[in-house]
Amino acid sequence: MKGPSSPILLSAWAACSCPVKTQNTFDPQLSEPVGDPRDDELFAGAQTHMTAVCDALAAIADAVDVRSDTASPASRRAATHRAIDAGAPVIVCPELPSSPQGHRSGSPDALVLAGIRADRGPGYLPLIIKDYLVLVKHHTLAEFTWVSPLDDPDPRHARMSLDQTFRASRERALIQAVHHWRLLDDLGLVATPDQCPNHRRLVGLVGRDEIAILSDALAVSWLDLDHKFIRTFSRSAASGWRRRSLFDRYDHEHTFRVSVAEHALAGGEPMVAPIVVPECESCQWWATCEPRLADDDLSLRISKAPLDVREISTLRRLGVATVNNLADVRLDELLPVYLPEVQHRPRSEQRLRAAARRARLIREGVLLERNDEGPIEVASSRLEIDFDIETSPDGRVYLWGFEVSDPERLLDSTTGCEPYYVAFSDFTDMDDATEHKLAARAIRWLEGIVNAHPETIIVHYSDYEIVHLRHFGHVCEDERAAVQRLLGSGCFVDLFTTIRAHFFGVNGIGLKVVATAGAGFSWRDPDPGGLNSQTWWDLAVHDPDPDVRAASRTRVLEYNEDDVRATLAVRRWLNDTYQAQP
Repeated sequence: MKGPSSPILLSAWAACSCPVKTQNTFDPQLSEPVGDPRDDELFAGAQTHMTAVCDALAAIADAVDVRSDTASPASRRAATHRAIDAGAPVIVCPELPSSPQGHRSGSPDALVLAGIRADRGPGYLPLIIKDYLVLVKHHTLAEFTWVSPLDDPDPRHARMSLDQTFRASRERALIQAVHHWRLLDDLGLVATPDQCPNHRRLVGLVGRDEIAILSDALAVSWLDLDHKFIRTFSRSAASGWRRRSLFDRYDHEHTFRVSVAEHALAGGEPMVAPIVVPECESCQWWATCEPRLADDDLSLRISKAPLDVREISTLRRLGVATVNNLADVRLDELLPVYLPEVQHRPRSEQRLRAAARRARLIREGVLLERNDEGPIEVASSRLEIDFDIETSPDGRVYLWGFEVSDPERLLDSTTGCEPYYVAFSDFTDMDDATEHKLAARAIRWLEGIVNAHPETIIVHYSDYEIVHLRHFGHVCEDERAAVQRLLGSGCFVDLFTTIRAHFFGVNGIGLKVVATAGAGFSWRDPDPGGLNSQTWWDLAVHDPDPDVRAASRTRVLEYNEDDVRATLAVRRWLNDTYQAQP
């Protein structure tokens, strides 16, 4: 039961999640929300990766795997304590006690022996596992990152990364790791930095990264927690921002949330107000927060290139809280007092101006607006092909779709002069060989048309298709020359670049926005989208019911066909509406 005497224990998620969650959790006037309290990231299909990494760590000699203990948390804590006392090199899925004095609870995915602790007993460092890339190429900052193989994760044996460091965009995961370091320190279990590389305080992460110096294998990446590389607001810095370490970031955020929890337990007005952020979509507290927002709240209504929490908070303090407020404000008067408060974000002025434009369009009920005047040049030819691909959840191209516009019947179409759809697909669990075989079929078909009709244009929307085509030119040796010829033919036209030059959209200028709001096109599927199509692909390949598999294949093919029909519709709309009159 909540109350002033309730201990304030925050998990690793708290410091990197919305502080309103903490406020609601400790507000004695609120009931516990219905549903699973875990963060949505835990449901991101990471279990397979998590299991594989844990299995690899558990295979190390003398490692202790607490997963095998299916008894109570108390039993798991006891098993963890015994493993620590014994100096196990790795402890997989440990169960640590909480730290009331530090207001911390939770456990990392593994503990790695890394020397001794202050009382001379075995000292450990935390390791967490993420189902995504955590590193980025960066030669000048690689000196702050070390890597060690999964079968020998000890950071004392780690090698300095030659050209990779941690992505600042993964700050959320890194803050979780710092939480576990602080918890180990609270418990007196953390390894002293004396024997770690360059005497650093470290945390380990295992992502999806393959480390070149370790034979392109998964590995533990160790990060220096004192390395200052996170850009944050700073009132005292002349630039308005400075780079801080993960210790700085975590300690600030954790301390703030402890204060929020204390304030909530004491009662009175809430210390923080809801601001819509991406995690709201799956947050179990949304039903509590939504009524506290105005219907035209800025964070609620502007979903494309949304302003962040500090930007919204600053605007609210300046009396700009709603779409109408921002649409009416004089930006030249607002900017001098606004910009000094948001220098943590590059291009902060452009971000606010774009948000103000969106606010005006929302109020006017306009979804798409021209940036300029005059005619718009749109590529055309007597033979035109609109092109779109679909990828499975693991990134493999399983469908190449083409809409062929052939009014002079150059390709002997059986559909007369109407555009017709051509698809190359493979609804199976593909490996490299099957994916490359499918790509070869599509590439050869496309090259055959271009060879016979060099004037052909091949229209795509953004560079997604070209990136994949170029990839297959690298990995499909037999098709390498064909891809090079296609890419050098001058036939490809990126329709997105035309739209970006001439239009601005409330919800962006993606194909579905432009085709719907501009060309008046509609998809046959009531819920079209690339992520949804991956769900349909999964049903088409794996559902035990053959009728479901067949219906899902049809759904995917119709969705892809509508995508290429949409680019054709956009081109026709541009030609009919914005081309210069003869």
